[in-house]
Amino acid sequence: MIKNLLLVALGGGVGSALRYFIQEGLHKQLEGFAPYGTFVVNIVGSFLIGLFMGWAQSEKYLSEDTNLLLISGFCGGFTTFSTFAMQSNELMLGEKPLQAILYVGLSVVVGMTLAYLGYKLGKIS
Repeated sequence: MIKNLLLVALGGGVGSALRYFIQEGLHKQLEGFAPYGTFVVNIVGSFLIGLFMGWAQSEKYLSEDTNLLLISGFCGGFTTFSTFAMQSNELMLGEKPLQAILYVGLSVVVGMTLAYLGYKLGKIS
């Protein structure tokens, strides 16, 4: 149990730090409020979790320990639903309903598509 918690914590810490680095880098490059950083990490994370799940289910690459480190830990720390929800609300409260709808719609559609593609790629590789 302790080993599992440490694996999740390690993966989550690395994922969270990488998310922060990417989000801050994008916010500095792209001026004004726009949830570009969160969008990027969430769709990349969707692809990665699909890929890791495909690998895990094909039993070719991932052990239980690696699942905990990469799927529960890294992807859990890297992606962020709470930030996505708050930024969507901020767009609506800032009277930018079209941006909010596009952000939510693209996040869900692109995220699910990339999770599926990652999964399929993981199953065949």
